[in-house]
Amino acid sequence: MTRVGLLPALTLGVALLSEAAAAKPGFGVFATINGKKFKAVSTGKADDPCIGGFYQASGRVVFTAGECRTTRGRRIARRNFKQVLFDCGVIDPPAPTPPFEVPCLAAGYAEARIEHGILVFMKMWGSSAEFEVGPGGTSILNSAVNVRIDSFDGTYVRGAFFGVFDVPLQAGTATQAAINGEGRFYFPVGGIQP
Repeated sequence: MTRVGLLPALTLGVALLSEAAAAKPGFGVFATINGKKFKAVSTGKADDPCIGGFYQASGRVVFTAGECRTTRGRRIARRNFKQVLFDCGVIDPPAPTPPFEVPCLAAGYAEARIEHGILVFMKMWGSSAEFEVGPGGTSILNSAVNVRIDSFDGTYVRGAFFGVFDVPLQAGTATQAAINGEGRFYFPVGGIQP
């Protein structure tokens, strides 16, 4: 019995799998928040009911993403799911060309559990934000959560978010939910606004 052909075949198989993984764009929103993995995979289409948002030419991105699963061809929330929401952008235009970093006027994170179609548990956090007057009377927004827009090609927006959701929105919720390092996002926008 000869096993000489097995090693080259395995090597070729691993190389092909690596190429396929590298070619896959990785649409979605991914992070570790509050010590828990957040993984909202996008279909890569603007009509995905679980991840959606828009991009504004003035340098603003607004999006929400929830952890979903596909059942019988439909995208629905997972039984135990997490969700994020971001409204971040340039306060005083003009917008810079990507990549650029902007504060979030509003950002939120929620952890939920559904049993028999009924919401039985939820924790929610928001982010603090405050305005100050800058040079020449410009407005400067300081936020606990910021977004970096790395690229926008007219359809897909890519970037990162970082900081801490530091405003508990329910009694009994921990004081904050930190984003570990940077979360990543890459998805097609549902619209572009002036």
